[in-house]
Amino acid sequence: MRTRIAIFDDNKNIRNSIVLLLSTDPIFEIVGTFGMAGNLLEKVSQCRPDVILMDIEMAGIDDTAMLRNLKKALPHIYILIQTVFEDEERISKLLQAGASGYILKSGLNQSLRQTIIALKETGHL
Repeated sequence: MRTRIAIFDDNKNIRNSIVLLLSTDPIFEIVGTFGMAGNLLEKVSQCRPDVILMDIEMAGIDDTAMLRNLKKALPHIYILIQTVFEDEERISKLLQAGASGYILKSGLNQSLRQTIIALKETGHL
């Protein structure tokens, strides 16, 4: 069974890079790519991903509240935060709010595939 992935990132180049990186692997299926987090619950409900890759710096969202609401509504979905920051306090707050793990954007090419596989196998990172 393929892992269904939705990508939320306001940077089109990063979204396209992730799609390119993961779509070549038959175990992944990209079910949605979004440049804005508005109507997040509706978008996620429509595309039904197993894993959400979420940029935490998207305009117009309170990332902590968004994570809490998303996990409350859809607790079975894994949320992998993408960040350029290595701010341990902020990442800790996001993990407490419902993120399943995080990955630095600088390491997407090297470790994204393995990170998603580990997340699905263990339920956390």
